[in-house]
Amino acid sequence: MPRILTALFIALLFVPTLAPASDDDDDDATLLSLTAHAEREVDNDLMTVNLSIERRSADVSVAVEEVNTLMREALDQAKREPAAEVRSLGYSTSPVYDRERKQVEPVAWQVTQVLELKGKDFEKLTALAGDLQQTGLAITQIQFSVSPEAQAGYRDELLEEAIVRWQRIAQRMGASLGASHLFPKEMTLHENGGFYPSPMLRSAAMEGALASAPALEAGRSTV
Repeated sequence: MPRILTALFIALLFVPTLAPASDDDDDDATLLSLTAHAEREVDNDLMTVNLSIERRSADVSVAVEEVNTLMREALDQAKREPAAEVRSLGYSTSPVYDRERKQVEPVAWQVTQVLELKGKDFEKLTALAGDLQQTGLAITQIQFSVSPEAQAGYRDELLEEAIVRWQRIAQRMGASLGASHLFPKEMTLHENGGFYPSPMLRSAAMEGALASAPALEAGRSTV
């Protein structure tokens, strides 16, 4: 299950009951580091689809021209869908060798480029991906995640929950140690930097199934 955590790492001074509270509490205090985190399961609201164009030819210029032409047409088509955020990704040109002939020179060239579609309207994005497949592109990956906007909406709530949990832990630890005062020494907020998307990878068995728009379920993530 994908997870996003909001965690508090706090170094806390526990002052023993017999020691008076003062500016020099560090001398008599026990320093402990406590951790508390909060998480919540929410709906994945963002879909990302990667489609690739791949062409191979003995003449590298032929492969390059075919990929460039298909990508321009795909970009023009995809940008007509308001629900899709569109961008092109990696572009690579690789030599292909015939190992059996043990030739030093490549026998062909393979050119690949990736098109990324991203959006919150899963139905429209799926339909667009299906249409693009009909033009010569192939779906290489589909993933679902929690959008940055949704994460931001939950951030304050999760922080408050983490603080409440930390306070409970600190109070229990203080009581166990017989402390009369609790002083936060250092506080650090950590978020795990995003999410682990729910991926759907292409396999050989999926090749024929993806000739039309795929059936998908977004699922949920924990934030």
